[in-house]
Amino acid sequence: MTGCAPTTVQAEKSGMARASLDASIDYARQRVSFGKPIAGHQLVQQLIAEMAIELEAARLMVFRALSILGSGSRSNIKAAMAKAFATEAAVRISSKAIQVHGAFGISRGFPVERHFRSTRMLTIPDGTTQINNLIIGRILLGTSAF
Repeated sequence: MTGCAPTTVQAEKSGMARASLDASIDYARQRVSFGKPIAGHQLVQQLIAEMAIELEAARLMVFRALSILGSGSRSNIKAAMAKAFATEAAVRISSKAIQVHGAFGISRGFPVERHFRSTRMLTIPDGTTQINNLIIGRILLGTSAF
């Protein structure tokens, strides 16, 4: 892993997470259940809110790491934290999107199914979350686990 710098993969993850959130918002506004759009149900609103919060947190972490890098400094711990969090947040967001869509969420007729497969696959390249966690632990503890 070269310097742990955030890459375009993090932007791609944020993009897929954003697409999952947008698709869920659109679907929640259009899908009617029990006589009202599902956007009016508490659980759906909670899922949408959690998705938005995680997306914003991931984006801010990546922006912070890029800002440090852009200033000419290196911060491997901030980069590793951003990579690990953005990756896992994208998976959680796309998973919640499937939940908002219900049974349609796993149908190939809806984009959230593809977003979930794509975000889950991105946990493997560019340094897995586990490797990034080892980097974070090594920096914090001053002891290498590998």
